[in-house]
Amino acid sequence: MGQLDETGKKMIRNNINFLFGILALAYLSMSHVGSPGVIFEGMMGEYRVLANVAPPDVIPGIAIVSVILPDNPEGIQLEARPVYWSAGLQGTPTADVLKPVLGEPGKYEGELWFMQMGASSVQLILTKGPDRFEAVVPIMAMPTAQKDMPKELGMVLTGLGVFLVILLVTIFASAMGDSIRQPGEARNPKGQRKRVMGTAVGAVVVGLLLWGGKAWWDAEARLYNERLYQPFSGTSTWVEKTDGNYLHLKVDSTELTYGAITRQLSYMVPDHGKLMHLFLIRKNELDVFAHLHPKRIDSLNYKVQLPPLPAGAYHVFADITRYTGFAETIVSELIIPESTNFQLASNRIVQLGRDDTYTFSNPVGNKPLLLDGDIMVCGKPGIKTDLPGGYSAIWETETGKFEAGRLYSLDFALFDAYGQAAQLESYLGMMGHAVVLKHDGSVFIHLHPTGTYSMGSQQMLLERFETGKTGFGNLPGKLTFLDSVDRVVAYLDALPDATRDSLLMGDMQHLPYIDAEHEDHSMVRFPYAFPQPGDYRIWIQVKINGEIINGAFDVEVI
Repeated sequence: MGQLDETGKKMIRNNINFLFGILALAYLSMSHVGSPGVIFEGMMGEYRVLANVAPPDVIPGIAIVSVILPDNPEGIQLEARPVYWSAGLQGTPTADVLKPVLGEPGKYEGELWFMQMGASSVQLILTKGPDRFEAVVPIMAMPTAQKDMPKELGMVLTGLGVFLVILLVTIFASAMGDSIRQPGEARNPKGQRKRVMGTAVGAVVVGLLLWGGKAWWDAEARLYNERLYQPFSGTSTWVEKTDGNYLHLKVDSTELTYGAITRQLSYMVPDHGKLMHLFLIRKNELDVFAHLHPKRIDSLNYKVQLPPLPAGAYHVFADITRYTGFAETIVSELIIPESTNFQLASNRIVQLGRDDTYTFSNPVGNKPLLLDGDIMVCGKPGIKTDLPGGYSAIWETETGKFEAGRLYSLDFALFDAYGQAAQLESYLGMMGHAVVLKHDGSVFIHLHPTGTYSMGSQQMLLERFETGKTGFGNLPGKLTFLDSVDRVVAYLDALPDATRDSLLMGDMQHLPYIDAEHEDHSMVRFPYAFPQPGDYRIWIQVKINGEIINGAFDVEVI
């Protein structure tokens, strides 16, 4: 296809929207491992907003919402409320006011109760005078932990329970004995027997109540444990064929005991035009990185041709989403055997997918890369790394020190071989991608400039809320749904890059990458809060002159 005019693009976009209409919605939260917070960066009216939502780890539970307005405008009010995919706006409580944080201008915080598990979102409302702006931050509210009762509280409750048992038994005894005596009448053997009988009856009744309460409590505890979030497990296998080496991923869903609808793999939907985003990272050294997009064989099996990778043990992270917005990462491992002749494979032409990419970098050392005072971006020192094709990237940071739990804007400046600003292009509908991995593999997340979620998901959520639809009724059949999704993906894959990316971006408005502060630089920014202290490696991915360029940075988080 050649270049399309605006009318042609609009017709194609309408067709895509129609096809996606049967999918219900795309995506509620970026998949992750060990990084539960959801981050949003965007515009609400004329105000730049950076929000961080820390969902509760138990349901019912409290989510912490933090919002930063870098320009610190005056006279505004911020509110937030939880909105469930199944309930919609009509079934949503009134919004709670976010309060300014003392000593931190432009920062607001608040707490939100999440009373049920499932695909959800936080609606932010910014009001200034008569103007009202809204944004939806998609999240996934699922129980991931079981809280232990504090020992001191347990002792207090035990004491109160014993007191109440004694009191209740005493009431039974008095009701059957002393209460039937006339005033001033002395106790007699008959009344004493009734008192003993009342004590026995009271003890039996209280015992039955306690037994029933314990049975109910144990049943609720079992149900809660069954509903604790459990990721899909998967098995990755290296397969050698005449036309190259392949990775075969088989998803194991047999151990899941909940999510009969929301977690069925037949209802998977594409994110950025792909059913699955798979990341391969060589363990320990972290010197090999690949971002691949497997094809679906059936609902549980996927395959993708591998680039010429050296032998070793690899982390495998596969991001998937379903129509309700439930998103997660399948974690497995791949062993590329020593018998693989890496040199021969390197000399062979491997026909990878046009959006698949891989790179080699230096092995991680004991110390992360350090700031270089001679490398300056807008008066700030930076960490520089060379990229393939003569390009380079500088991570702009003032101190090079990062604290766990603190929200940062990770800013990267891109340069061509002549030191000029590189011209960035859209890659799968985004101006940049980033992957963050803690060295031990306990934290993994796939980032975008808009945050840790999909803005396309945000638009589809808004469309669903506008329709007023609720519940899970009138779902398409599994095979019909699966076939429809496959046709959408095939249609997108057949489009030229520019046309496809314009459709994937839709109405998304990326924040400006060349602003007043960085007029001479091409910037890509990723908002993120490192969840744990430790050593991390960050890979950034951008597209320049039609090529996907990857670069790796190291950072220590305290």
